[in-house]
Amino acid sequence: MALMMLSAGVPMMVGGDEALRSLNCNNNPYNLDATANWQGWTRTTDQNNFQAFTKAMIAFRKAHPALRAANFYSSADNNGNVMEQLRWFKPDGGVADATYFNNADNHAIAWRIDGTEFGDTASAIYVAHNAWSAQVNFTLPWPGSGKNWYRVTDTCPWAEGAAQVATPGSEALVGGEYTNYGLCGRGTLVLIAK
Repeated sequence: MALMMLSAGVPMMVGGDEALRSLNCNNNPYNLDATANWQGWTRTTDQNNFQAFTKAMIAFRKAHPALRAANFYSSADNNGNVMEQLRWFKPDGGVADATYFNNADNHAIAWRIDGTEFGDTASAIYVAHNAWSAQVNFTLPWPGSGKNWYRVTDTCPWAEGAAQVATPGSEALVGGEYTNYGLCGRGTLVLIAK
């Protein structure tokens, strides 16, 4: 859900996705009128927490025009602030290039969007994703002159709960450039620069 809300384009969801709805392994439920296809309105704590997470991520996406660019992101610095509209990073903080992208052994990636080019309240947004099963350490890039990184959400188990996404203004300080952040296996991290 986090990656879908942070990706370019229109998020595509099916009713119930926002609350961990399961089709119980039925891959063709459109013609089935049974519990395998019905929406359950009695929710577990996990389902309620995930629904709160989904609502907060939708609100985050709506609040940040940099996540809803009308055109493809550019790798150019269009406003002279020494930050590209979009830059991809390896976990070690280096720029991800074709060699990194084409290596099937790489399972972690990060990107930074320059919010100032989109009139965003965050001067930059940083997303790190670890598709590996073990923790990966990410070295954070430059957040902009006089700025620091603040955590909006971390999808790792330690942060799970109804308040997994920080409300605007209550984001936790993480640090500046070269700060290391350990991200659990299968985790996604969202930071804003301010």
